[in-house]
Amino acid sequence: MKYKALTAGFLSFLLSGFVFAEVMVVVSAKSEITSVDSKTLKKLYLGKTKKIGGVAVNAINLLDTHPLKIEFDEKALKKDPGKMTAYWSNMIFTGKGAPLDQVDTEEEMLNALRKDKLSIGYMSADTISEKVKVLITLP
Repeated sequence: MKYKALTAGFLSFLLSGFVFAEVMVVVSAKSEITSVDSKTLKKLYLGKTKKIGGVAVNAINLLDTHPLKIEFDEKALKKDPGKMTAYWSNMIFTGKGAPLDQVDTEEEMLNALRKDKLSIGYMSADTISEKVKVLITLP
């Protein structure tokens, strides 16, 4: 019994290393967008707006199971995975919205942002490159 608790504690410690320190909200380095406030960001990722400062944008998500998406949702939207699933199920069922475009990896996110200067996404701090511009950091 003592070993189960010790093993569970050790696994929690190991898994905590996979939690990212910072989530960076980014756009293409060529984008005319220079900033976004947290209220607008939340509206974008809940499908309630498609604009930042009058400029139409395409918000891109990572897959629902990706650890960075889960962290982004918790930090930016204040919602856990279960609440996000329920939210989008309701939006789809009522015809009020459709899920955002999704990519599998941060590398695909980078490629999508590089190809479309009107897209917005998020990445972990350690994957940022000169190909993107950081709009906001979620600690």
